[in-house]
Amino acid sequence: MTADRRIAPAVSPTRPTIPPQSVLPGLCLAASLIPGSAAWAEEEPPLGQINQNFRVLGELRGRLEGFDFFKPALNPAKGIVANQNDYVFGALRARLGVAMTTPWVDGLVQGEYTGLYELPNRAVAGVPLGPLGLGGAYYKDNGTSTSPGSTHLKQAFLNFKLQPLIGLPNSYFQGGRFELLDGLEYKTGDAKFDGLKATRISQRLIGPFDFTHATRNFDGFAFRYDDPAVNVTLTATHPTQGGFNIHANDEISHIDLAYGAVTSKRGALLPDTEARLFYLYYGDDRKVQPTDNRPLAERPALSRNSLAISTLGGHVLTVQKLGPGALDGVLWGAYQFGNWGNLDHSAWAIAPEIGYQFTDVALKPWLRVGYFRSSGDSNANDGTHHTFFQVLPTVRLYAKFPFYNLMNLQDAFAQVSIAPTATTKLGVDFHHLSLTDNRDLFYGGSGATSRAGSFGYYGRASGGDSSVGELVDLGFTHNVTKNLSWSLYYAHAFGSRVTGNAYAMKNDADYGFFEFNAAF
Repeated sequence: MTADRRIAPAVSPTRPTIPPQSVLPGLCLAASLIPGSAAWAEEEPPLGQINQNFRVLGELRGRLEGFDFFKPALNPAKGIVANQNDYVFGALRARLGVAMTTPWVDGLVQGEYTGLYELPNRAVAGVPLGPLGLGGAYYKDNGTSTSPGSTHLKQAFLNFKLQPLIGLPNSYFQGGRFELLDGLEYKTGDAKFDGLKATRISQRLIGPFDFTHATRNFDGFAFRYDDPAVNVTLTATHPTQGGFNIHANDEISHIDLAYGAVTSKRGALLPDTEARLFYLYYGDDRKVQPTDNRPLAERPALSRNSLAISTLGGHVLTVQKLGPGALDGVLWGAYQFGNWGNLDHSAWAIAPEIGYQFTDVALKPWLRVGYFRSSGDSNANDGTHHTFFQVLPTVRLYAKFPFYNLMNLQDAFAQVSIAPTATTKLGVDFHHLSLTDNRDLFYGGSGATSRAGSFGYYGRASGGDSSVGELVDLGFTHNVTKNLSWSLYYAHAFGSRVTGNAYAMKNDADYGFFEFNAAF
């Protein structure tokens, strides 16, 4: 339930020079301060404003995380030589940047510092179990230090407004290092609608993984056409390191990413409804071994047989006023094809969800239910890989206690949230988790975080079972001011047969954190 400090861009036909993409955090804070704006003359300049064209931006986040994770039995013969599952560690993340806005081009330069403190040094169980909680994941990807730190370039880009430059209306060309969030190509300005876009649509396949302490970014180019009815976004990028690897300055040049989306904006075709079609290409020829349900010896390294995965998909999102509240619905789906190393690849995923919020009563209770299902691989020897591949997501949006991800998974869930005050939110989630195919693995991870050394996903043997277990979590957020917030989170996982097969010593797990955020 970490606070999201991204500022939504203003998308308005009367202000065509403002960049339309929500991946411009910080820059859009200054977008309304174009020279000559009446708002500049009437309103007090915000903190950090240097003049009408430049603004200093800052963020500080601290978090204390605690785990009592599943615990495997030590078994040196199988490579399980560590089982430290109970620990607490801390982290700080600070960002400082300068945003520029002019009638012709906008820009942002932003640096980031990441510090981790008292990571566990025996919380990586090895292949195939992987890290025992996030502390193990950070330690595994950052050498032998239990308190590593890194300062790196977070973002640096220019966004050219093509209408005043070459007469192409509603069009923008961006180049440099920036964030990329699939499904969030624009925002409506409506908090409820945009909140659903941000938490139930976006970043299922591409995201900066902002929950981690050093985020993934993207080096490359983007073209956007944005008018009141439609948004068209085309990008070609390489991801950077980041996520669990805090040395996020390095580009992963051996991963190619191309993404294109056409979004019919809210209300353009149907009232209070938007729809998107997208295409995503992922190519990976790093010298790492992919994770799938074949024996290790049968998985050739990607340098010889690269991944080349295409994903076609889309979503529909609607919010309709009904009775004393609003009814919302989400449908997201994707189909994949291509090459998984020396195998063909064919996979799919689908996610229908529905909710209702009583907006006109005390506490504004909101109930949502949904179901996610992605394909698994039933036969490791048939020449085709059928496990859905999650690419480069912000996995924690859809697995708040991320001991699982959305590969070979079924997730039936219910969510309840209330707003005790205008500045507080309390939410409870319940998830019933199972594998789609018990002949496939139980997957974890969030995609590539390093140039080399690891694929980015790991898989645990199911033991021929499907039941993963249940997850119950509780989150609380308080926005003290517009610049300061804090949050608490706690989750308990009730393990079942799949987790019991992998973690014989302890078949349940706990995770919690306290976090504060400050920004200007």
